[in-house]
Amino acid sequence: MIDVSCVHDLAQAGTHRGAINALNLASARPDPFSTYEFYDHCLRNAAAYPDGSRLRLWLLLAFRGDELVGYLALKEGRHRVLGLPAIRLDLLTSYVGDRPHLVARPEESQQVSVAMWAYLLGRKRDWSLLDFEQQDDTSALLPVPPEAAAGPCQLRQWPNMATGIITLPSNGLTGYFGALSHKSRSNVGRKMRALLDAGDVQLLTSSTAQAAAVLFELYRCIEPHSWKGHADLAIGRNAQAIDLCAGMLDPAQPMRLVVQVLLLDGVPIAGLISGMFGKGQYAIHMVYDERQGDLAPGSAIMLLGVRHALDCGCEFLNMLWGSDHYKTRWLAQMHDTYSLQVYSVGGLYYWRRVLGDLRRRWVGEPAADAPVQFNPIRRALRKLGKSHTAAPTATATMPTVPRRDSTAAALVEQARHLQVQCLTRMQLAAAMPFATSPARTARPLAERQARAAATTPSTLPTSSGSATSAPKTGGITLGAA
Repeated sequence: MIDVSCVHDLAQAGTHRGAINALNLASARPDPFSTYEFYDHCLRNAAAYPDGSRLRLWLLLAFRGDELVGYLALKEGRHRVLGLPAIRLDLLTSYVGDRPHLVARPEESQQVSVAMWAYLLGRKRDWSLLDFEQQDDTSALLPVPPEAAAGPCQLRQWPNMATGIITLPSNGLTGYFGALSHKSRSNVGRKMRALLDAGDVQLLTSSTAQAAAVLFELYRCIEPHSWKGHADLAIGRNAQAIDLCAGMLDPAQPMRLVVQVLLLDGVPIAGLISGMFGKGQYAIHMVYDERQGDLAPGSAIMLLGVRHALDCGCEFLNMLWGSDHYKTRWLAQMHDTYSLQVYSVGGLYYWRRVLGDLRRRWVGEPAADAPVQFNPIRRALRKLGKSHTAAPTATATMPTVPRRDSTAAALVEQARHLQVQCLTRMQLAAAMPFATSPARTARPLAERQARAAATTPSTLPTSSGSATSAPKTGGITLGAA
């Protein structure tokens, strides 16, 4: 027999910390977002959630005797519905990481699911709505018991954004790139060659928590020049969002955060923040300087992120949810997800749903949208004139000259003294799965003079402590080995 208990203070479950993490690893889909440490991180940063100050944990623990056999992390939110207070229970990590789920061993998940449903449905007076977001067809919460869809309860299902996962090949970056469509290969190759020809391109990759923290701040220097900065989607949109992401840099977190920043003539133009866990890499945040859009730095950092996952022996790259049109171009398989919503009949959420259904019937249901092959937010910003575009240049072939920001320059210099891996322009060219011979080996004099006026040369410390100009070719290793 399986018994379920509810913990409202995570510290009370501290004695089960090891069992929780062990069960996650033994489940059908281990992930860093279902660990005790990540739950603790989310709760400590609860202010990042809407109405986070009123958030309350519901950690359901399922036991067979003294053995933990399953758990489900929920949060209670108190909201105003139709002008009155109402309680909604949903998953603690919804839209924070990968698809949140009930955690149990595969052979016991069905029994644990039955026990969890029985516990929640037996406490209908404690909630007005159960909302299990981002569930896919493999969800351990399926099938939904009949009691959740009849009598005092009503079941509804609503589509959520799909999750994109790239299955990485065994034949490395060459094999992966060769599997892209002909159009994608042509575009990526052409833009990458243009980028490498545009100036001194370098890729910085963190190898320690300290280095990742510095590159994280450098990453944020790019956001004001990205469309995300205008769409209120950047990490730096508020202090809570910064803390939520920065907290994942804590070495105590089971997911090791890796930050990659692409530099052009010493100026950061693109960045990728990924988490390494088990056999996978999770692409958490990506940004690029839209003023350099003609060079497609976003595509460059994406390709380099795939390269990093392959070099680390990962079997998959999880690109998380949303932006199907973009992720499928990179061979991501999209996994459809939906919300399982259980309404307490007669509750406030139930009546709001009834009124919403009546309104939709009155105005007519909109037709299903065709798949979107562009970013609608970014396109809307361009129409409003809020998106950055490249400034006019002297010649059609000359890219926008990046200008140094003092904060970014200081962070780049600081990173060079830490354990940061650096790939130079020559090394990047050699690592590409396509020919990268630049169209011209030297930039025109006018362009070199313009860049010299706009930037200052990057320096690296020598073994004696003096400074020397950073090499533009050849291999270098920054920081201790």
